[in-house]
Amino acid sequence: MDFLPLERLINLYDGYRQAFNVNGANIILLQEGGQVFAFSRTCPHQNYTLDYARVSDGLVVCSAHGFEFDLHRGGALVKPLGFPCAALKTYDLVYEGDRIGIVS
Repeated sequence: MDFLPLERLINLYDGYRQAFNVNGANIILLQEGGQVFAFSRTCPHQNYTLDYARVSDGLVVCSAHGFEFDLHRGGALVKPLGFPCAALKTYDLVYEGDRIGIVS
């Protein structure tokens, strides 16, 4: 497994949000409430971008249709309940030296 660095730790702060393209995967890295998350840049419902999605308490709310995904539960769909929609893809974060990234 290879470490794929995304950002230096010194650059992270609450409100940080940056999009990355890593080996063809479009990923958003963000810090909210002291926690850092990495997830797919597109909503699994209809592939809308999540660049401007609201994130609060680990919930990502897609600005297109209001679908909510829980980052604390691996991107599980929270709302609308029972709707046949895949979970939002999330990525496990790895720390190496002064950087944060993912592994491939």
